[in-house]
Amino acid sequence: MGTISVNRVAGLSLIFGPLIAFVFFLIEPGGLLIDSVKVSDAAGTITAKGSNAALTNITNIAGILGLALILSGLYALMRNVTLQGNGKALVQTGFFMVFLGISWWILSGGIDFILADAQTPEQITASVPVYYVGSALLYAGGITLGFGGFIFALGLSTREDFNQIISLLAAVVSLAVMVFFVIAVLSNDSRDTFITLARSFYVLLVIWYGYLGFALANRPDPDLWQ
Repeated sequence: MGTISVNRVAGLSLIFGPLIAFVFFLIEPGGLLIDSVKVSDAAGTITAKGSNAALTNITNIAGILGLALILSGLYALMRNVTLQGNGKALVQTGFFMVFLGISWWILSGGIDFILADAQTPEQITASVPVYYVGSALLYAGGITLGFGGFIFALGLSTREDFNQIISLLAAVVSLAVMVFFVIAVLSNDSRDTFITLARSFYVLLVIWYGYLGFALANRPDPDLWQ
C-alpha cells in the first residue's frame, strides 16, 4: 500500500467534518428542526432530548466526530503554513484558540448524553444545572472559536497561496460569531436571538472550511513529510 498523502486526508477532513457536524446539528432534538426549543428554555430543551434519547445520542456522536475532523484538518493546514511563508504566528495562535473552542463544544455535546437520560419530571428538574454547564461550555467555545478563526483567517490573508478576499471575509464572519456569543452572554433578554445568529453564521464557516479543505487536499505534502 502506498503512502497516503497527509494533506489529502486532512483536506477531506476539512470538507466532510464541518458538513457532518452541521447536518446532525440540524436534526438534533431541541435544536432547529426537531422539537425546536429556545436556548434559554432549559427544561424544554432537556425534555426534547429525553423524549428523543436515541436520536440525541446519535446526533451528538456524529457531531463530536465531525468537530474532531475539523481539528484534524486545521492542524495539518497550520503545519503547512508554519513550515514556510507568511502568517506563521497568526495562524498558529488562531489554531490554538480554535482548538480550545471546538474542544469545549465537544465537551458540551458530551453533556447531552447525560441529558438524554432525563425522562421523568424529577430527572428533568435535576438535570437543569447540568444543562447550564453545557451552555457555559457552548458560549465559551463560541467566543474562543470566533476569535481564533478571526486570527487564523487574518494569517492566511497574508499569504499568496490563499485567496486574500476569501480569507478576509472569513475573518469578518468569525469575528461576527464571537460578537454574537459575547452579546448573548451579556444580554439575557437577547440571548436566544444572538445564539440563533451565531449558529446561522456557522453555515458560512462550513463553506470556508470546505474551501480550505479542497485547497489542502490538492496541495502536495511538504518535502519534510515525504
